Amino acid sequence: WLKVSEPSRCERTPSQQDRHPSQAMARGVIRHLKRMFAPSHWMLDKLKGRWAPKPSAGPHKMRECLPLIVMLRERLKYALTYREVKMI
Repeated sequence: WLKVSEPSRCERTPSQQDRHPSQAMARGVIRHLKRMFAPSHWMLDKLKGRWAPKPSAGPHKMRECLPLIVMLRERLKYALTYREVKMI
């Protein structure tokens, strides 16, 4: 008639107690963009690399903007690398 009390679900397990708060899941803005998931109107090659430049759109939608690095490096061929684009 007397039930053994089970541990409540809100109690932390030993593995959670040992973990430091900075090791929790990442928070904040995602600062990378895979090339395959970049907007198609950028016309980037799928096999040229893994990453695409992440635009800082400001108050506008990310899908509607075009980063200058894409324009200078991929379309106009003024530079070969991101570093060269930053110098321009």
